[in-house]
Amino acid sequence: MSLTIDQWTMLGTWAAPTVAALGFLLIRNQLRGERESLEAQTSWQVYGVSSAILQTFIANPECRPYFYEDRPVPNEEPLRSKVLAVVELVCDLMENIILNRHALDDETYKVWVLYMQGLFNRSPAMRTFLDRGSEGYRYSSQLLDLLLEGSREAVGSADWIAQQRAMFKVVAQPGNA
Repeated sequence: MSLTIDQWTMLGTWAAPTVAALGFLLIRNQLRGERESLEAQTSWQVYGVSSAILQTFIANPECRPYFYEDRPVPNEEPLRSKVLAVVELVCDLMENIILNRHALDDETYKVWVLYMQGLFNRSPAMRTFLDRGSEGYRYSSQLLDLLLEGSREAVGSADWIAQQRAMFKVVAQPGNA
């Protein structure tokens, strides 16, 4: 069976858009896979830096209360300089997370936001460091605004944690799924 030129033309008219659509689907799937790979890679990098900060707390346990126990910046040296250096490391990590938000999946980003806001609320040393009159001038408004938003909501406070637990209990009740 031999096709005429008109039949070939009609076949091409139908086949070309189909082949193009399949090509677009393949490209979209490839881009989606690359996006997921980028998100995973970025998450691992963020957790790698976070691990380094935790190692700093392990090596310098005297600094930890200035982040988690509402202790103000110490006045005595060299502890003051050490605490402020660790604050700067933590703030740089936070800035990196905020500025690379597009490369993180939503769930990972939300977890980090809660951690950052809670840490900011429990650390007078961090709040002092991030004051615009101090070192805060060099951090993005996205980071500072996000931290202040958490401050308004008292993220990480005892009352906030109790409220979150109460909401979780309501959601976790049988029949509330």
